[in-house]
Amino acid sequence: MSFEWSESYASGQPEVDAAKKSLLQACQQLEATDDWIALRPMIVALYKQMKTLFEMEEAVLRQGKAEGLEVHAQQHADFLERLADRSTDVGKGRMNKKAIVKVMTEWAQSHIPSMDVAAAQAAR
Repeated sequence: MSFEWSESYASGQPEVDAAKKSLLQACQQLEATDDWIALRPMIVALYKQMKTLFEMEEAVLRQGKAEGLEVHAQQHADFLERLADRSTDVGKGRMNKKAIVKVMTEWAQSHIPSMDVAAAQAAR
């Protein structure tokens, strides 16, 4: 899986871009670890980072009165719900790293290059 930052992802919003880079790095760390004890706090941190990033992006989109905000925000909500479901599994002692990496991969390889890049271009 690829969790690499690309300059084509830049939104022109330094805080948003820094948060997205940080989340991509967290995804890389999650994918690289096989330490089950370390995974639990990593997953919790991943969820918090993702939620914060999405709130920042949606605030920028609202401020710019961007078209498609509702669809974009719904995708964010779907990613958060899926990640929360996987986090709940971890809390119940069922570690499914593969499912968590899948959610994050869909965000990184589908949502960012399509929805986020389009929103950034529309805002310029």
